[in-house]
Amino acid sequence: MTSAQRLMFASSPPSVELESFTVAAPTARQVQVRNACTQVSAGSESNFLRHGPASYGLPESQPRANIGYMAAGRIEAVGTGVTEYAVGDRVIAAVPHASHALVDLTPTAAIERVPDGVTDAEAGFAILGDVALHAVRRARLQIDQSVVIFGMGLVGQMTLQFARLSGAYPIIAVDLDEERLALARTSGATEVIAAAREDVVRRVRELTRGAGAEVVFHCAQAASILQTALECAADRGTVVLTGSPPGTATITLKEQLLRKELTLTGTYESGLNEGHVYWTWTRARNRRACLRLLATGELRLRHLLTHVVPAAQAPAVYQQVLRGSAGWMGIVFTW
Repeated sequence: MTSAQRLMFASSPPSVELESFTVAAPTARQVQVRNACTQVSAGSESNFLRHGPASYGLPESQPRANIGYMAAGRIEAVGTGVTEYAVGDRVIAAVPHASHALVDLTPTAAIERVPDGVTDAEAGFAILGDVALHAVRRARLQIDQSVVIFGMGLVGQMTLQFARLSGAYPIIAVDLDEERLALARTSGATEVIAAAREDVVRRVRELTRGAGAEVVFHCAQAASILQTALECAADRGTVVLTGSPPGTATITLKEQLLRKELTLTGTYESGLNEGHVYWTWTRARNRRACLRLLATGELRLRHLLTHVVPAAQAPAVYQQVLRGSAGWMGIVFTW
């Protein structure tokens, strides 16, 4: 048994607290990871705090939980049947916010080795990068295909970078927060639109010679943006729902989907832990791609890390997140 700490989230009233717990020794096909860092998925975690466990995919009867799904650390102990990992290996794993975690080494386990040159603070975000990369793969981007991305949180920033790596042009970033738009410039946006003071649809039309964007990514937390995303799309364009906005959206079917013959694509990665002859891009393959691109410097996250703080500061950090988007971006808790 190992003494450990974890973050416990409550939805009513919204709160986060640090508590102690014990971790059992790993069984035959488990590894125990000592986390150096855990990374915050601000959208999904704030959904739990704001809207309850159902918004996080948990039953309503579970209003208090240890959530999160990104971590980086070292293997501290291995079970008797483990041969593919050794004590001391640096890994990322899809585990909640805690100092320690047990990972079952099933065929689809979300655990990957971290290459040299990638920091712990960056590495865990490869799990969120999988979400962004999957959306870009689903969009099937082509060189010089015009792209608009709504929402310049971490998913939006990584979607932007994968669009750049795919050869898309122009790449137009849209957000209410001008600090986030400045970060988007560093991430590779060719144009930015400040939604608080500009007519987004008109500006997109201007930047695309009147055609609209061939691909629009909805990476924001506001479901209502979907209508604007549709209006920004070119005839026979594609709108990709990449974020996880709670609530409902109202759209004009005839004027947008029907007359413009748009394609509306959702992305969630259900059933993609194992490859298929018609879709070989598994979640593990996406995670490894993110780690490789971080190691080569083609995917850049350091300019997005605004908070690398001890886990004890988590309650105050989540209060800042719940107040709005100002003043934070990539949040990492150290253990």
